[in-house]
Amino acid sequence: MEKLREFVVKQLNIVNITPKLLKDFAHCQKITKKWVKRDDVWELTDVSLQREWSEEKRIWITEYMCQQIDRGGITVGAFYNERLIGFCCVDGTVSGNSAKYANLTMLFVDDKWKRNGIGKLLLQEAREHAIKLGAEKIFVSAIPSAETIAFYLKMGCVDADEIVGAFVDSEDDRYLELMVNPEKMSC
Repeated sequence: MEKLREFVVKQLNIVNITPKLLKDFAHCQKITKKWVKRDDVWELTDVSLQREWSEEKRIWITEYMCQQIDRGGITVGAFYNERLIGFCCVDGTVSGNSAKYANLTMLFVDDKWKRNGIGKLLLQEAREHAIKLGAEKIFVSAIPSAETIAFYLKMGCVDADEIVGAFVDSEDDRYLELMVNPEKMSC
């Protein structure tokens, strides 16, 4: 078994975020199963999809990272030898009727670095920022692939009590929430 590789997690600022930041970031998601909601019940269905970032998408993501910071949010990166291997963003706004939700807008780990605890550490950073924002929960509008949802459920997320319309990325997503209170978190 390979020894866990060492990496550094740090908050980024706009100066650190350039269009080349994601140049070598490996992201090719092959989706063979995804969650679909039918009659208010989530069912795992077979699909054959592939999601891969174009050069334009990589540039858009770096611009979006900067927007999150401009709005009072954060962008946190995990680095190995100065190479970005994971990142997450939390918007700077809090919304919701039944609870105060912060919005996890992105969380990605480089394909070569998955299953090394990076996603868990990034989610913990998101949680800490949500606490600073005064949020009670983190809202996640997640791509409903089996792998993505399994990760969030393992981290303690549950289906969202409230759907915060302003935080929804796609109506096909699965909406999850995570308590920010450390006693209620299972990560």
